[in-house]
Amino acid sequence: MAIWQFSLYLIPNGSIKERFEQPPSKLSMEVAEDTPWWSGHQPQRDFEDAISAILPEAHSWSKSMRIWGVERSDSILVSYRTEERIEVEEIEVRIDASNLSGEFVLHVCKWIEMLDCLCRTKAYDVVLPDVAGVQAAIANSRAMKFIENPVKTLQGLKNEEFEGTV
Repeated sequence: MAIWQFSLYLIPNGSIKERFEQPPSKLSMEVAEDTPWWSGHQPQRDFEDAISAILPEAHSWSKSMRIWGVERSDSILVSYRTEERIEVEEIEVRIDASNLSGEFVLHVCKWIEMLDCLCRTKAYDVVLPDVAGVQAAIANSRAMKFIENPVKTLQGLKNEEFEGTV
């Protein structure tokens, strides 16, 4: 993943409702990363066709993943539990903050809403799939800070964060 990309990880609303009375505004790292959000809440079979209507499919470097778009730009990655690609494990939307497309954000928000999902950011904030909320999250992200001031952003990274960013 590139430092200029802003990531949204989709979480099915049904999974949120099973764990919380109200959708939280933020998740703990443990809950966000250790909860099998898609277990028991698989998307409709045609969800991949809807992605293809937004972005063209790209070559995947993993047999258990499908990628649409350009991996270091606007892209959607669907990870599956196995190489047979039957059960979704994670869905990540990457938005290129260096070439921010309002049209892409709009299409992605409509698609996420169609899937009946919420989103979480890398900072574990929970974001509604609406254009204003997503754009506000992008505006406050490290990806946008990098676009605005790359040197200062890179200087502020911890060594372990820096190794996997660009």
